[in-house]
Amino acid sequence: MSGTFSQEYVAVYDLLYGAKDYVSEADFVLARLNKASSAPLNNLLDIGSGTGRHAHLFAKQGLAVHGVDLSEKMVALATQRSTGLPTASSVQFMQGDVRSFRLLQAFDAAAALFHVLSYITVNDDLDAALRQIRRHLPKGAPFLFDYWYAEAIRRDGVARREREVESDAWHVHRLTEPVLEAKNDLVRVNFHVTATDKKTGTIHRWQEEHPMRYFDPAFLEEKLSVHGFKTIAHGEWLTKGPPQAGELGAYVLAVAI
Repeated sequence: MSGTFSQEYVAVYDLLYGAKDYVSEADFVLARLNKASSAPLNNLLDIGSGTGRHAHLFAKQGLAVHGVDLSEKMVALATQRSTGLPTASSVQFMQGDVRSFRLLQAFDAAAALFHVLSYITVNDDLDAALRQIRRHLPKGAPFLFDYWYAEAIRRDGVARREREVESDAWHVHRLTEPVLEAKNDLVRVNFHVTATDKKTGTIHRWQEEHPMRYFDPAFLEEKLSVHGFKTIAHGEWLTKGPPQAGELGAYVLAVAI
């Protein structure tokens, strides 16, 4: 399983993804979780909680949120970001592996966002992750996650991209060079990052690879069924429609049975 980010990448993570509409995403997810739930939601398990931005938006809507992330660096940053926020008392973060984490409580719902499960590239690891998530949910509790939609990759392939962002502290350039491994339903996303500290002029350069798996809905539905979930919806991310071949982002909504 991949998904641990370098210290350098964590430092500029929120800047690189600053244009991401976390508010709309949190609203989208909670609307579906609430509709699917057999009881009012009071708490939520946030798998792959990252820097905590989704978690605090969930908390703003009245939920107690427990975030779990594989990266100790992400957990440290999320905890630091919580300081002084009005939702800080409703959110906690811990380092943990989705394949093996154990908490001494069950949750009313679970979410795994920003393609967390696409970082799981081996079937045995996916089985372990779904098994652990199910163990933390009572019957009737909903679970939503987004993922890379296979038909989008098969139709459009992968493309080299560049991104440049800037803040008061940093100027960051990221070159993304993906490599498709069709036989493994996998894209190896290679990042080449140059980050300039504007205060000191120090230039940081590094490379890292993020293997990302893409999925067919039928495959995910089968896996969810094996591990005690019933799939109730597949859709295109942030829309009311079905997954589209031209759109990489898709989601699954399931309930524990």
